[in-house]
Amino acid sequence: MIQWLTVRVIPTLACVPTRNLTNGSRLAAASAGAHAQEEMDRPVIDLIGTTQSQLLKLRWLSVLVMVLAALASPYLFGPSELMIRLLVCAVVVGGINLGLAVAARSLPGTDDATSMRSPLVALILELAAWGTYIYLSGGATNPLISVFLPLVAIGAVVLTERQAWFLGVCAIALYSFLWHAHVPLIITNSQTAVNLHLFGMWMVFALSVVVLLWYILQLTRGIRRRDRAIMEAREQAMRDDLLVSLGSQAAGAAHELGTPLATLNILTDDLLDDGRLPSALVPDVRLMQDQIKRCKQTLSQLAARAGHARGDQSETISAAAWLHRNLATWQSLNPVLALEIAISRRLHARYVNPDFAIERAIVNLLDNAVKATATCIQITAEEIGGYLDLTVADDGHGMSPAAMAAFNQRRPIASIDGMGVGLLLGRAAVERRQGSLDYAPRDSGTAARLRLPLADAPEVIDGD
Repeated sequence: MIQWLTVRVIPTLACVPTRNLTNGSRLAAASAGAHAQEEMDRPVIDLIGTTQSQLLKLRWLSVLVMVLAALASPYLFGPSELMIRLLVCAVVVGGINLGLAVAARSLPGTDDATSMRSPLVALILELAAWGTYIYLSGGATNPLISVFLPLVAIGAVVLTERQAWFLGVCAIALYSFLWHAHVPLIITNSQTAVNLHLFGMWMVFALSVVVLLWYILQLTRGIRRRDRAIMEAREQAMRDDLLVSLGSQAAGAAHELGTPLATLNILTDDLLDDGRLPSALVPDVRLMQDQIKRCKQTLSQLAARAGHARGDQSETISAAAWLHRNLATWQSLNPVLALEIAISRRLHARYVNPDFAIERAIVNLLDNAVKATATCIQITAEEIGGYLDLTVADDGHGMSPAAMAAFNQRRPIASIDGMGVGLLLGRAAVERRQGSLDYAPRDSGTAARLRLPLADAPEVIDGD
């Protein structure tokens, strides 16, 4: 069984200096910096939205408690008009909550909607609702008046200092008002009144503990998620700073190596034209010339794509044709190694946006299989959930635990064959396109899994 090891992070690219870079490198660095700023400006965890959601749940919980207390009043105080008054109050409070929720959804992004979703407004309305309810049921003699305290405690957590003090003053003023102005509860038996008051105090205390623990734990959980996501984003930005720097230096190197390669190409031509060159050295010189041309071709491709950090989004090609083209190119350079290719027919009707960086990532996976002394590489491609799912499995010696750990930690994998920078660059390119790149050990060898979003079908213009 293959156990996939997936590491998901927020893809960000940090800004890099553009001094002493070629035009292509400047474009790549500028595009990377803009992408980094766009990702870092995006809110990681909507803490304000979490607070508003919890306050909305709290208001509806209050309505539920009001209804239950109203329904229990005949059993505690005997038949009276109290239940009707309290039920009407609870229904009015529920209607206000529903109206505010509908208004906030119908006016998204406006100043009115923002003010209605303000935590201060929500807590003031909650305080007023409970004040009205308690006014109708005994005022300060009603033990439910202690619900003011958890409301003030929640305000101290989510409000600014001035707003919290304002809410506290409102709670004290309302408590003082209910001390003198209220609809009295008539209980003829003094012992019953004492017992009901003690029971009410216990019930309010238990409810306050539950509400405070639930609300504060929900809020602190959201804060921890936000802090963890911010920390991961910062670490990812630091790692990608290295990758973008390497990419910019590679583009600059492609520009600077052009002249030396052209000189070497002229020298090999002169050697082949020189009749004094021994015939035994002609094959070696021709091989040298072929290798120089291959280097020039690679550098030309790199220089041509240097400014397109995100690939050509306007061009689309069949996913199957794109894979066949890249695999055929790699096979022509490695004719000895056998490729077992299985591409789903569904991919002929699905499309991708060709990206040189993604193509290099696939080539890097195949090259790594060769370095692992693989004798056969199995390539499987299919469409799963709108994604191109490509698996490259080999029968080589596999990845060592240290190399697997370095890959999961997004560090270069140092080995005798290189520093593993190509794998990191390929992974960053895939994640920049909202994809993923995973490695998993097999019984014999390693399996790499690349997932890439598929593009929409190209538009067909009449007359073309």
